[in-house]
Amino acid sequence: MTSANHPVPKERASGKVLTVLGPIEPAKVGITTTHEHLFIDFKAVLTPPESATGRKLMRQEVSLQNLGWIRYNWTSNEDNLEILDEEISTQEAALYYKAGGNTLVDVTSLGLGRDPYALARVSRATGLNVIMGSGYYVDSTHPEWFADKTAEDVAAGIIADVETGVGTTGIRSGIIGEIGCSWPWTEGERKSALAAVMAQRETGAPVLIHPGRNQRAPLEIIDAIDKWGGDLSHTVMGHIERTIFDRGILREVADSGVYVNLDLFGHDSSFYPLAPDTYMPGDHERIDMIDFLLSHAVGDRLLLAHDICTKHRLKAYGGHGWDHILTNVVPWMRARGFAEEDLRLILVDNPTRMLTFK
Repeated sequence: MTSANHPVPKERASGKVLTVLGPIEPAKVGITTTHEHLFIDFKAVLTPPESATGRKLMRQEVSLQNLGWIRYNWTSNEDNLEILDEEISTQEAALYYKAGGNTLVDVTSLGLGRDPYALARVSRATGLNVIMGSGYYVDSTHPEWFADKTAEDVAAGIIADVETGVGTTGIRSGIIGEIGCSWPWTEGERKSALAAVMAQRETGAPVLIHPGRNQRAPLEIIDAIDKWGGDLSHTVMGHIERTIFDRGILREVADSGVYVNLDLFGHDSSFYPLAPDTYMPGDHERIDMIDFLLSHAVGDRLLLAHDICTKHRLKAYGGHGWDHILTNVVPWMRARGFAEEDLRLILVDNPTRMLTFK
């Protein structure tokens, strides 16, 4: 018997890709950026400066006067950690569409300001396929009730997002993620990841992981997903370039069968405030990683994105925008001799396969 608490599931998405406007055929996916945030409240990572002048800069709005400081200290400005202006997000997404983009995967987790209605409006206004995420980010963003719930309870909410829609919106999630994991992995995050695997097994949706900032973190998560019965061939390991610097570990992760997401294209400061003992690689290093992985016959596991989650990386605030890979990186890759079939594999074929429900 159907009730308000147990709505009738909508059409199963098996063999389809599930956008915020409904299921589409895989042939309509096209060029895709696989990890973005059209809207986000990312103040969970705010890093207050120690100095008085730094605290003043923390409270300023993003402007040309402070943009240089923000690019280097991007987690230390409150305004920079919010992308909430629908008009600007729509304009920026339209530029990606104009550059040839077809699909944008928004993996804003619960607790980071996910906005189903706004995502649907952007999709209608731009013509883009927008895929919405589900699940939970790192431990510090979990709601108060999370600790008292079982993995089965958490999974039930994710399953509902995918099968019937978020709350009463009717707007469905087409990917489970980004599922936040720290290093060391917390018990709450482990429960969140287990719930994501449970939901994947029930719905056939892909799962996208945000790993902790340690080279072994992706392998720890991969091992757990495998033991839990998750589908590694339908799982995306994100932020690879800021996490793995050892080519042997990189190859080990790729050989596990997961998708490898180089999803930070356009970050223009090598200083990484969330992991100051390491660094953020440049785009040339990301391209070198792609070349390495293609040469080791794991090109069918590669995905690309920008992970724009701050104002300073949007064109409206002096950044590169969602079209950066298409307008800047792809021409650079062509100049370096990358084959057209490899570019299509990475930009179209792999994301289409990843997003298609099993």
